[in-house]
Amino acid sequence: MSGSRAHRVTAAGGAVFSAVLYAVLMFWPLLVSPPGPLRSIRTFAWHDQLGYLSMVANVADGDVSNTEPVTETGVNHYPRFYYTTVGLVAHALHLEPITAWNAVSLVLQVSAVVALSLCLVVVSRRAWAGFLAPLPFFAGVLAFSSPLSDVWFRPLDSHAVLWGPYGVMFSNNGETAGICIIVIATSALAAVWLRPRRASVRVMTSVVAMLALGGLSSFQTYSFLSGAYVVAYVAAALFLTRPGHRRWWIALTLATFPVLFVAGPLVSSAAGQLPALVFGLLPAVPGLVRGLVLTRGLLAVYAATFAAAALPQIVWTFSGVLQGDPFLSYRVASNVNLGVIRPETLVASTVVAVPLLVVLTLAIRRRAAIPAAVASAGVVVWGILATNDVWGANAEPYRFWIDCFLFGGILTLVAGAALIGGAEREAAPRRVTVGVTRALAVACAALYAVGLVDFINFTGDPRMSETWNPDAPRAAAATELARSTVDADDRLLLVDTCMDDRTVKATSGAPMAFYYLGMAWPTDREAIQTVMDHREAGSPISSDLASDAGVGWILRDSACPTHIEVTGEQGTFVAERSYGEGQTLQLWRLP
Repeated sequence: MSGSRAHRVTAAGGAVFSAVLYAVLMFWPLLVSPPGPLRSIRTFAWHDQLGYLSMVANVADGDVSNTEPVTETGVNHYPRFYYTTVGLVAHALHLEPITAWNAVSLVLQVSAVVALSLCLVVVSRRAWAGFLAPLPFFAGVLAFSSPLSDVWFRPLDSHAVLWGPYGVMFSNNGETAGICIIVIATSALAAVWLRPRRASVRVMTSVVAMLALGGLSSFQTYSFLSGAYVVAYVAAALFLTRPGHRRWWIALTLATFPVLFVAGPLVSSAAGQLPALVFGLLPAVPGLVRGLVLTRGLLAVYAATFAAAALPQIVWTFSGVLQGDPFLSYRVASNVNLGVIRPETLVASTVVAVPLLVVLTLAIRRRAAIPAAVASAGVVVWGILATNDVWGANAEPYRFWIDCFLFGGILTLVAGAALIGGAEREAAPRRVTVGVTRALAVACAALYAVGLVDFINFTGDPRMSETWNPDAPRAAAATELARSTVDADDRLLLVDTCMDDRTVKATSGAPMAFYYLGMAWPTDREAIQTVMDHREAGSPISSDLASDAGVGWILRDSACPTHIEVTGEQGTFVAERSYGEGQTLQLWRLP
């Protein structure tokens, strides 16, 4: 076998190995749980996922309206393009919403790993490099070293939690999809810009990548911002390495950091959170301006493409802000005590931070400007986004820390690949002995191996293997009865106290007397909240209150020890379904 053919075969093997390994390790519970492959959903931290599934269920039933998804009233400013896409896939292929939810995410995640694998092969010019692609996704946060040694994450204040990338990827939501798009887009950009390529290939790849990255504003806010920061700072760092008076540009870049931390809080208080997040790109501006000059304006085309793709969701969100949407006001005000500046965060960062700094140091010692630029951008982006509560944005810094934990690992591999592959040649490089390089590589590998304890705890956590079966007898009966209300009228369905509103919505698509406080608010929020409170407390609900909230249907379970009681005008029995020996679900219609 010739050398070039062996290289291609090994590279293909690396991509296949990475894809299979990732799919098995991350999706095994969903592949083997009843009722069949990808038909169930994980129950760990599934509250938000069921809310997003309600959007998928609506679209799968043919409803693409932009309303609060559970009651199907009010206005939804939450980014929903990804969930609409998954719903359209379910509708077109006649899949259940949960199946489409899992299948689309599996395709995206495997595609991201394969894209990174091929990128590493291209940039390093080493076929074996493709086998390293899964590594950033399995990096741990050394949670086992904390007092809570039986878990795979580090709890912080409020609801903040630090965990490895697998903690984000397992949920299969819009954030997961957004991260996958970022990995695919940045892998493509690295493959064409860190190796010699025709100008037309670079331009076409960059335009498509910018469309994809800009479109993430309609996927999920934090992944969109993470992608924008990563690409902007990596591009800025690369342009700062280009010859010609670069010391002045670097000095100007360094001068912007204190400006960000001093003026950022002022921008936030005067203009709000979103402008403050844009202001966080300030240190990238000198490098991007230099890039604009060096590319003779071509960089502006890429920026305009990104902005055009991002604009629809940004305009939609700003319109809600200007109209005083109460949900958006609540959302901003709820971002408190979510910072990560603490000793345990420093410990959690080491598995990725140490290898990233090692690659940066080696690149500097060897005067390899391109790998040094990629690695330094990873350090800067991580630091800026994870401290956004300090410089004014205060936009859930722990979420950005988690995203950048993954991107830091990916940029480490890309920078290392560029270092190995000789992405450039500079005169009189400072050599580092082979022995020292190998010792550092072994030390980083050992640190990573220690961090894998977290991933082992993750896969061994019984909660992570627990799934919910939508085809179980009671769930199937609830779905059938709830769906029968959809075509009858647009009033809301209220379920018994021992049933789950969220799962009924996700499988049936029926409008429910329920909503998610952190997603979107219905038109009659106060009335619906009162109904929810009465149901939670087991208190009777008057027929007048039910009417005010738009409730027109009751689903009762004969096995419930307590039932929803409606006082006043009584409802009419409509239908029932048996789901076990002597156990039935009954559907009632209110006047």
